[in-house]
Amino acid sequence: MTRIKWGVLGCASFARRRTIPALLASPSVELVGVASRALEKAEAFRSEFKLQRAYGSYEEMLEDRKIQAIYIPLPNAMHAEWMIKAAQTKKHILCEKPFASNTSEVRQVAAAAKQAGVFVMEAFMWRFHSQHQRARKAIENGDIGPLRLVRSSFSFTLPRNSNARFVPEMGGGSVMDVGCYPISAARFYFEQEPTLAYAQGNFDPEFGVDMRMAGVLEFPTGRALIDCAFDQPYRTEMELVGESGTIRIPRSWLPDPEASLTINDKTERLPLENQYVDEFEHFSQCILNGTTPAYGPEDAVRQMMAVDAVRRSLASGRPEPI
Repeated sequence: MTRIKWGVLGCASFARRRTIPALLASPSVELVGVASRALEKAEAFRSEFKLQRAYGSYEEMLEDRKIQAIYIPLPNAMHAEWMIKAAQTKKHILCEKPFASNTSEVRQVAAAAKQAGVFVMEAFMWRFHSQHQRARKAIENGDIGPLRLVRSSFSFTLPRNSNARFVPEMGGGSVMDVGCYPISAARFYFEQEPTLAYAQGNFDPEFGVDMRMAGVLEFPTGRALIDCAFDQPYRTEMELVGESGTIRIPRSWLPDPEASLTINDKTERLPLENQYVDEFEHFSQCILNGTTPAYGPEDAVRQMMAVDAVRRSLASGRPEPI
């Protein structure tokens, strides 16, 4: 079986816990190695996962012609720079959310990918899990009537220590880190783009980033209630409300080890599934077959436009058009 040769640009702890194991479990993936600005860190990852290569710089990995696709789990503010550099070396790119620091950067990445003729996709893994495919199918079948409200949350308690998510210059803040999930879910389920954002939140006086946010996104056929936080209990639930029924998804973003959803008070349990494997398989198969990924740079642009509007509203205290 033909497999795509992947490299991981950055030794993030998230990659160690979640995505490198998924890459190794994906049938269409051959994970060649990892890159770090410190060779000893890359070597530790190489040894732990029994990989072929450890790269002592990001540039070294991008210069390796056998690498076909790059996965980027770097801090938010570094995404655009390294996606553009990866595109210039003809690498396909799957980049962690948020795709970039702002809409202007996303458009620059989109232009670079188009010029290089490579695929690029924002890594919202949750969209590939069957619980969301099942919920969307129920909406399409009319099981809850026309969708009018999406309510979703993502919060957890983040320890107050050295962390890029607390650094404004690194693209930190709760909206960028976890608020982007409810925003993307609203777009996913309405299958429309929001026209207006109104958000309120709290900024940490020490770090200068938003610690929590609650807001509304207006859509042509309904609205979304979204919230996120770094200083609240772990919450990942979603509710989809139609004119005649509801769908509840208790673990919307990280459903493992078991996923379930309740459609009009009837609970369905789904088989064990790794949504990260699903995502890497989708992207790898697109490369192998020359088919367009389900979510390309245009989707990333529209997502970032909504995120930017929420952040503008947080700063201004007023509704902001998108």
